[in-house]
Amino acid sequence: MNPKKQKIKNRRRARKLADEAWDAVDAGNLDLAEKIIRRSVDAQPDNPVLWNDQGLILGMRQKEMESAEALRVAIHLAPTFADAYANLAALRFRQGFTKEATGLQAEAVKHAPDNLGYAERLVAYRAVAGQPAEAPPAAPVGSPPDEAMTDSPWRPTELDWRGLGNRLTCDGYVVMPQLVDAATCADLRGMFDHDALFAKTVVMDRPEFGLGVYRYFCAPIPKVVDQLRRAVYPHVARIANDWQQLLNEPQRFPDEWADFHDECQRAGQATPTPILLKYGPGGFNAPHRDLRGSVFFPIQMAVVLSPCADPPEGFRGGAFLLCDVPPGKKLRRREIAAGLGDGILFCTRDRLVPVGGAYGLQPVKHGVTPITAGMRYVLGVPFHEYR
Repeated sequence: MNPKKQKIKNRRRARKLADEAWDAVDAGNLDLAEKIIRRSVDAQPDNPVLWNDQGLILGMRQKEMESAEALRVAIHLAPTFADAYANLAALRFRQGFTKEATGLQAEAVKHAPDNLGYAERLVAYRAVAGQPAEAPPAAPVGSPPDEAMTDSPWRPTELDWRGLGNRLTCDGYVVMPQLVDAATCADLRGMFDHDALFAKTVVMDRPEFGLGVYRYFCAPIPKVVDQLRRAVYPHVARIANDWQQLLNEPQRFPDEWADFHDECQRAGQATPTPILLKYGPGGFNAPHRDLRGSVFFPIQMAVVLSPCADPPEGFRGGAFLLCDVPPGKKLRRREIAAGLGDGILFCTRDRLVPVGGAYGLQPVKHGVTPITAGMRYVLGVPFHEYR
């Protein structure tokens, strides 16, 4: 075998072994995971991603010195590898080296400036290390509510994206508890009455559609919504690409939302899709799909902005609804309760179903069951734009 083909073979074997290592982690077998990831690195020792994976797994095994060494090798091989800097920073912070952790985290932010989680962690490290935080710019007087927000609206580093992806693949939806903090939920609810933020308002008042009001944000959408969409997208893109592989489809979705946005633009889809929805007592949303154009992303997101509580503080009823179509006795209808700050990822058009050792697609629609009391606000975030 010529050297080029051997290198390709080694790369594929290394990646396969790394996937098996993380499967072992998911199964709780860290001893096996360590053995497999070491074999993966041996198969392709010049791959910084594999060294990073080895560092993480060794950290789980409480082998901190070896973990740090593996992460440093990853940085040596790829000096702009933000994940490796952040992972080494987290390790050194746990060990009490706060000043070193802060410097490493600053490198992570430098090489991945759009990663909100990295920026949040840097602020936390600086606070513990007694270093002054960088002051955010003051909001202009009289600006809309979102302009005053400087904190990240969510905590991406706390989520188990592998587990979320597995549940989303299996069920067609997954709930992310307390994805957005209460203060940000209140700010987003407050936007509903700021007409300048919206391009279009739709009043639903027909049984075949629903009962409620939703408003499309105009461009540019509020910063906090844009940040949330950009931060979640890379994770759901990996899940969507896993689906493409399971379906033997050649198309792959870009790693970053900006690149997927460019695809939408090229297809003539330039209308922002994020919306705010408000339902009062008796309000509901009939099962539907959010599709308007040839390009769409197979996963979308909703964030509940009101608490599940008795009025006037919150609402009752109003479960998220995901149902197979056409409806029938053998098809599924799921009602998913969600409250303040909870995010829901769900399939835009079809969910995956196992079919004779392979995978096929089952069409689905989503909606909201009737509100029995109170007021329910929701942020809807499709990742594709509309025509």
